[in-house]
Amino acid sequence: MEIKQIRYFMWVYEEGSFSQAAQKARVAQPVLSMQIRRLEDEFGVQLFERHARGIRPTESGLALYRRAVSIVNNVTAAEKELRLQNSGESLVGRLHVGLPGIFNRSLLKDVLLPFTEAYPGVEVTVSEAYTGTLVDWVRDGVIDFALGAKPLSEGNLVQKHIYSERIMLMSGAPIFGPSFSPCDLRSSEQLKLILPTEKSGFGALVRDYIQRGIIKVGKVLEINGAAGSIAVAQNSDWAVLGSFMAVIADLDNPNCYVYPVIAPTIPFDLYVVYDRRRPFSAAARRFIDAITRELRKVDEIWARSAEPID
Repeated sequence: MEIKQIRYFMWVYEEGSFSQAAQKARVAQPVLSMQIRRLEDEFGVQLFERHARGIRPTESGLALYRRAVSIVNNVTAAEKELRLQNSGESLVGRLHVGLPGIFNRSLLKDVLLPFTEAYPGVEVTVSEAYTGTLVDWVRDGVIDFALGAKPLSEGNLVQKHIYSERIMLMSGAPIFGPSFSPCDLRSSEQLKLILPTEKSGFGALVRDYIQRGIIKVGKVLEINGAAGSIAVAQNSDWAVLGSFMAVIADLDNPNCYVYPVIAPTIPFDLYVVYDRRRPFSAAARRFIDAITRELRKVDEIWARSAEPID
């Protein structure tokens, strides 16, 4: 099957006539008819049937057309993108990205603003949600890709690991002593811990650790949203667990205490999640490159911040 045949098929379907489709394709009608017959032979089905007023699609033709629209649109977008790249023109188009709130807090300023300045022809939309919701959006085609903190095993969804985060505990009170003192959550029975909802992959993991007695806590408070969780923790003796990336902005805040979690080991990996059935645009790749560069800077900040406790 060739993309040319799919386009010929769509034009016959839309025009309701082989002759009009041939005019649109700028080929002789016998040539177009032969390509449609080859398509039918390849699939082993009849795509059109003749009637008094011309032709109409069969059930197989209707099913193929629904798929063909997506195929041709994706190929057309890819062709346009490649032509732009070869001509040296700037990237253009739209990019819809999904980020968990805990990453959104630090990445937006340092990635999004420079990206929009470098590629003014790309219209970027960023949506914030928990990983579970972001995965649903990728599957439904609402967003182009997501950054997620939970590995997946779904047929059409591709996940690529790009980073392993360090887990930190943050509070407005010195519950484990001076900032950057290591903390062990296996013996923290007095800890008052803020957790996200179960839609958060990380939140679900921490709940599992608590239920199995791996993490000891005194009280648990559930808050839906990273910004709200951090705001409460910063102004109380409650604490919130999260990535080092999420607390970078608070390292120099004298009223905020951050602690590396040394035990138990809590995996917190960052993945790019996208649908293999949809093209991954050049704009998306450039955006991921920008995120990767920023994550390398996070490593450098960690190395400087962690020196006193080595």
